[in-house]
Amino acid sequence: MAKPYDIISSPVKSDENTVRFLFTYDCPFCRSYHNGLLQWGNTLPTPLRFAVTPVITSHSDNLISAVFGRLLVQGLAPAKLSAYDYDMYVQIQGDTDTGQVGKAQLSPNDILRAVASATGLSGKKITDFLSAKGKQIEKQIPRHAGYVQTFGLKATPAVAISGRIVVTPDHSGGNPQQYLLLLNAMVSRAIQGGLNAL
Repeated sequence: MAKPYDIISSPVKSDENTVRFLFTYDCPFCRSYHNGLLQWGNTLPTPLRFAVTPVITSHSDNLISAVFGRLLVQGLAPAKLSAYDYDMYVQIQGDTDTGQVGKAQLSPNDILRAVASATGLSGKKITDFLSAKGKQIEKQIPRHAGYVQTFGLKATPAVAISGRIVVTPDHSGGNPQQYLLLLNAMVSRAIQGGLNAL
């Protein structure tokens, strides 16, 4: 019988106390699971830390730009990340409710507008921050592309638990309620040290 998770071939030691939600802005399943996983992540017991992490799964300029913008928001106003994430999903995938079509190519101005809209900060504050920290932020981009290999991702959204296993909705037959139950079971096992035996 197939296991309801994938084992990460080289455990990520720095993630021992982390539950990491890995998503990509061009994935419609990530978009539909996003809010539910955020709510679930906020219920995790200590010492576990919930990390919401965008990944770059292709050479898409849109994904690279969107992750760069997210890193800006993270530095400027981390409490506003959810608003930025929603905006990026809409800009890249479009919105059937409003008839908005996804953009084939995001411009730097699209990203800056999204950052300003999410944070409520002036263009000057954002450009000042960009001047001071832009190069450091750019250096973080390859790590977001590298997460695909680090966690052995086969699909998104994915939740990596304690740097040892990855659980995707595929492991629960695409049923959101079953997925959360499975995640709860695997987190309980991680807290009790059961993942070490994998």
